Amino acid sequence: MNRDPASRRPNPSAGRPVPTRRPSRPSRPLAVAALVTALALAGCGGGGGGDTVDPATLPVFVDGAVTKGPVAGARVCGVWTVAGVADASTRTCADTGPDGKYSLEMPRRAGLLVVTATGGSYRDEATGAIVSMGTLRSATAFEGVGNNVTAQVTAVTEILVRRAQARGLLDETTVAAASTEVRRTFGVSDPLRTRPADVTTRDANTAGTPELLYGLSNAGVVGWMAERGIASLDEGLAALSTRIADGTLYDELAAYRAGIKRVIVSNPASGLNLNASAYSTLVALDFGRPPPAPTRPPIVEQAGTQRFTVKWAFPWDALIAGAPVCVTNVPSAVPVATVRAAMQAHAGSYTTQVTAMTPVAACLGGGQTMTIDWSRTSADPWGTAIWGDEG
Repeated sequence: MNRDPASRRPNPSAGRPVPTRRPSRPSRPLAVAALVTALALAGCGGGGGGDTVDPATLPVFVDGAVTKGPVAGARVCGVWTVAGVADASTRTCADTGPDGKYSLEMPRRAGLLVVTATGGSYRDEATGAIVSMGTLRSATAFEGVGNNVTAQVTAVTEILVRRAQARGLLDETTVAAASTEVRRTFGVSDPLRTRPADVTTRDANTAGTPELLYGLSNAGVVGWMAERGIASLDEGLAALSTRIADGTLYDELAAYRAGIKRVIVSNPASGLNLNASAYSTLVALDFGRPPPAPTRPPIVEQAGTQRFTVKWAFPWDALIAGAPVCVTNVPSAVPVATVRAAMQAHAGSYTTQVTAMTPVAACLGGGQTMTIDWSRTSADPWGTAIWGDEG
């Protein structure tokens, strides 16, 4: 241990006394500070920064799960894609465990992370059979900041990737657009980061709301397939993706909800079957709305008849972006009160009401959202008024 020579006590064998000197109080703190500084400099390679770690060289840890229920034994590979081109040198793979979880340690890149899961097996949520999985994918953008990325791989994320590819290159722009579309369509708030609940397990109804809704929507794929007699998961996913693209997914809404209910009833241990009908309609599926069927022949506004624009209270105004519906070809002998009553009757079926009805000179060409031809009979709740096109 180093000691200040001036502070040593007298040596009896020296034959003469040596005066004792005490150091002043500030000297020891200064000495300690100097020592700490020297040690710090030594530990840092002399202060030159030689041991400083470049963040760009740190790996990125990717984790998630492959869920259709949980897929065991799947081979999961991640690859960075930049400007639509996959960088094969970054490809990293691992296998899922019995719970479907996986983890990857990948080189750092800023770009799109595409994760592909192949093989493995899962228990079909609708039938209970153990089936082999083909391929499911996921794609999520990464800005190169941070050390962790979550990438769930599900039937819903596979549809997301297919919809992104349909828009062109698989990149951040197409994935963002497809993600917005899929979130709205399947009622899933964050399909890439939220792990869907396994709706076949005991007490699945205790899962968090986002996880449960995702689990029901994800399981609904095979439930819908069972409703439609589709055996192949790939075939089912292709059919759903195609219907989204061509605007006919709405035709499958009832069957998809029935599929969710089928899964719930098939798995009583989940606790969801206590109110299967409510849970099957809990997911806010937005499968689109069928456009009004065009009227043939087109509407022709007759001279000497009445026409009115009709405004509805929320939510109908929001649905048609606030633009009014127009009623045309109302015979001049029909009282205005009768027309308004007919409009209100239909508005009531949508739990809303007429807020205004104004006479106009013409409907067609006036920028109305929909035009209704009063002169044509129909079984519609409007009575004598029907949906029509705009000429």
